[in-house]
Amino acid sequence: MSGGDLVAELLTKSGFDDAAEPIGNGMFRIEWGAATLITGAAGESIVVYAPLFEAVPETNTEAFLRRLLELNSDMGGTAAFLVQKDGSVALQVGRGIDGLDHKEFSLMIGTVGRFADDFGDKLASEFYA
Repeated sequence: MSGGDLVAELLTKSGFDDAAEPIGNGMFRIEWGAATLITGAAGESIVVYAPLFEAVPETNTEAFLRRLLELNSDMGGTAAFLVQKDGSVALQVGRGIDGLDHKEFSLMIGTVGRFADDFGDKLASEFYA
């Protein structure tokens, strides 16, 4: 089974298949409140990813990055904010495919969805307003 087929199967078993829109290469988009989630397989892992900002803020950059690290700590390792090589900011969780069941996959989607929807708005008003 390909990674994309596995993701599709997990989406169905998790009850997210109606909300998931295929976007190519075994990737799917899910709208969660104000957040957009992308999920798919990457090698031997499955990733749930929420792009948040195209770039770090031009002012208060150090405070913003510190806030991301603090939020990572608050989330207790369930998901993590990151700054991509292109400078964009996202929230993601990833896990190896081996042994992943639909309940854990559903938790991954819910975790990223809730945190991205909540923290994305708060970070936007604090640092991008």
